[in-house]
Amino acid sequence: MIKSLEGGRGCAALVVALYHLGIGADYFSFIRHGYLLVDLFFVLSGFVICAAYSERMRSPAEFRSFFIRRFGRLFPLLVFSTVVFVIAANAIVLGKQIAYAHGYAALLSNPDARDFSIPGAAEIIAVLTMTHGLGIFDRLILNTPSWSISTEFFTYLLFAAACLLVGGKKRLALYAALSLAGLLICIGASVRVHDCLAQGGCLSLTYDFGFPRTVFSFFLGALTFHVSRHLAIDARILQLAGLSALCLLFWLADAYPAAGFAFPAVFAILILSICNDQGPLAAFLSREPFQVLGQRSYSIYMMHMPLLLFFDYLTDRVESALAATLVLCLFVAVLLIVSGWTYRFIEDPLRVRFNRVASRPGLFDTTTNFLKPKKSAE
Repeated sequence: MIKSLEGGRGCAALVVALYHLGIGADYFSFIRHGYLLVDLFFVLSGFVICAAYSERMRSPAEFRSFFIRRFGRLFPLLVFSTVVFVIAANAIVLGKQIAYAHGYAALLSNPDARDFSIPGAAEIIAVLTMTHGLGIFDRLILNTPSWSISTEFFTYLLFAAACLLVGGKKRLALYAALSLAGLLICIGASVRVHDCLAQGGCLSLTYDFGFPRTVFSFFLGALTFHVSRHLAIDARILQLAGLSALCLLFWLADAYPAAGFAFPAVFAILILSICNDQGPLAAFLSREPFQVLGQRSYSIYMMHMPLLLFFDYLTDRVESALAATLVLCLFVAVLLIVSGWTYRFIEDPLRVRFNRVASRPGLFDTTTNFLKPKKSAE
């Protein structure tokens, strides 16, 4: 594990949660444009997955192991957090109905919203197959940030196919072509479909064009890994350049929304600068608090929206800087506690179980012969 990358992942997860909380967005550009930190996840994922699997994905047996491991990494917490989200949303509706029936409607932020929300069959099937972020709905559904889990899982499969079918420099060319194609689709969708140059939010593509967004950043991360194997440059210089470029982009993003398209490239530079755990930024991100954030980053990302259902009542009533600060601190504290529980009892133990399954012999041997079946024990 590269500690600085783990710490960076944790920071990104927390910023995304603060972006959805909304407190501080008027004052801090990195919160106002926090949705772009999702692309840091994708670039990081491309870097780490390529480092771990690019030389190992040579047979159906290795693909089987990869598939089970990645499925086990994403699926259990996806289902758990979605169930919690649905229960929380309906518990709040029940509380509103009780308050309304007892004459406390004036205390409710939205007293008319008293209808229970039961997921339909299509939504349930889509979540269970992790297809809900592939453009089959005209909106975000259920635990809304989970769209990225859907698109990332199918990007994993695209990566595996690239590794199995193409090797050498051709594979790098394919990575580049996929990343470029994803970028071009993102630009077209953001500008023409979402009118981001006028409305803002360039690269804020989720339920509709989230998959090409993921492909763009993921394969940029995969290319970054290959660059890291040959690049020799002072980590301090690269970190200074990356941080300066990131601050500049956050500063420009309000006036020039198209700056959003450049964030994944800057994330790639930053990852390149810390991937050897050297330099001041790497040392900073390797500290214990950031390692805790990194360990719980997936749980932070998946559990913050169910938690926000309960915090909406408080954020709607914030009227002073002190109150906003207190609510923000309370939200972060509760989120860290909840994410610690889900990491300990859901995410980590189930991931270990899936990894054990992935390590068992499968239907195919581990040779490079693509479709050679394993001999039966006679």
